[in-house]
Amino acid sequence: MLVAVAGCAPASEEVPLPAEVADRMAWPDPLEHALSGEAQRQQLCARAGDDVLRDLFCAAEPPAITGIAQLQETLGVADADIGGLRGLSITAHSTAVGARSVSAINPRVVSFQLERPDLTPPVELVAVAFVRGDQTAELVVRDREDRELRFYLLKYRQPCNDAAEGCLPGDLLSPATESDWTEVSLYDEEDLKNTTVDCRQCHQPDGPGTPKLVRMQELKTPWTHWLFNGTAGGRLLLEDFRAAHGDQTYGGMSAEVITQRANPSGLELWVEYANLGVNQPNEFAAMAIEAEMAVAWEQAPDAERPEDWVLHQSATWRQAYERARRGEAIPVPFPGVRVTDPDKLAAMTGAYAAFREGQLSQDELPDIRDVFLEDPYDRAAMGFATEPGLDAPAILVQACGQCHNDRLDPDLSRARFNVDRELSDAQRNAAIERLRLPGSDLLAMPPVHVRSLSPEARTTLIEWLSE
Repeated sequence: MLVAVAGCAPASEEVPLPAEVADRMAWPDPLEHALSGEAQRQQLCARAGDDVLRDLFCAAEPPAITGIAQLQETLGVADADIGGLRGLSITAHSTAVGARSVSAINPRVVSFQLERPDLTPPVELVAVAFVRGDQTAELVVRDREDRELRFYLLKYRQPCNDAAEGCLPGDLLSPATESDWTEVSLYDEEDLKNTTVDCRQCHQPDGPGTPKLVRMQELKTPWTHWLFNGTAGGRLLLEDFRAAHGDQTYGGMSAEVITQRANPSGLELWVEYANLGVNQPNEFAAMAIEAEMAVAWEQAPDAERPEDWVLHQSATWRQAYERARRGEAIPVPFPGVRVTDPDKLAAMTGAYAAFREGQLSQDELPDIRDVFLEDPYDRAAMGFATEPGLDAPAILVQACGQCHNDRLDPDLSRARFNVDRELSDAQRNAAIERLRLPGSDLLAMPPVHVRSLSPEARTTLIEWLSE
């Protein structure tokens, strides 16, 4: 979160709290004020670096990337290449930048290749992550000179961006978003460092000078939230996906490749290789968590479960969750296989199937990302909200600690707001002002694409900051 500390007037108790922004089309663009297109390319290419992305985008005649399949093909991780050194993994739940777009009906596709410098030409370390809805792709490569991982965000525009009504769900959540890109902008870590899509706060969590790492919290079998024919949970998620998408291509990948070739074990090997021995912090211990949850589900019928039931049924998961709640790590994935409400999932599956069969036009397609569980404790367990019933300091840490802490680069403006330190009156007033902004405002705190506060949590926090 970008929190300024100067020029803010004291908060007034008469100012109403902002309404939550349910319509994702109204969510602000984190890169609204950044350079784009050719101007951004020139800024990026003026910096030093030696990797496969710079080879492409900083060439005298850079390729015109007009879709996700072409991007994957250009980087050697296309549908036809999956196998051998190249793999595909697909997740139905994420704690990454686009987490609130990812579910079984709208999953995140990660295509990758392992590094083989002994081949001619050498095979580069590459991964491309894509989910419909955000008009972005996340990229990671390795610099050839210093051998560090380099993280990039590719942002694209579609014809709908220039239309009077803007982009509708049908533009962003259908095959329309995978091709006909009108402009592509590539941003590196330096471009993103003081935005709400900063790569380093997740991929360099201990701050400047510490090792970077690729994140895969569900690193080991049974890979709870990954679409995969080899596990019971993975098969359930594949069924949810195919009920909506049938035999359509998704994320540049054919239905056959998604069903038969998607395998999280390949990404596990890739991540362990890419990280060069750096451990995955706050790992989701899937085998232990699934075993503990299975016992709990069997012993507690629905009617006997309190609202906060899911938070307490796996001691292994709860330990990881508490670390994240204290601001020591990024959110831990949900302990159950599905993060979707069955009724909402059925409705959106029906809508997308009707669209696929021509019974619903692209303009009529609803926002099929609206499928998540609604219980506030479940949403806290997914990392989308703060836990109900916390006091103000705990709310502040859970809502803001991931991005505002002692591990930050002290040169960033958001480092001036630090949940690990005593807040000055100016900082408190600035936080109150940000908390009162509507979620559609780029400066709203917390950013709506990251986390939401309930009216109760927001009120508790504002009252405490006003003391």
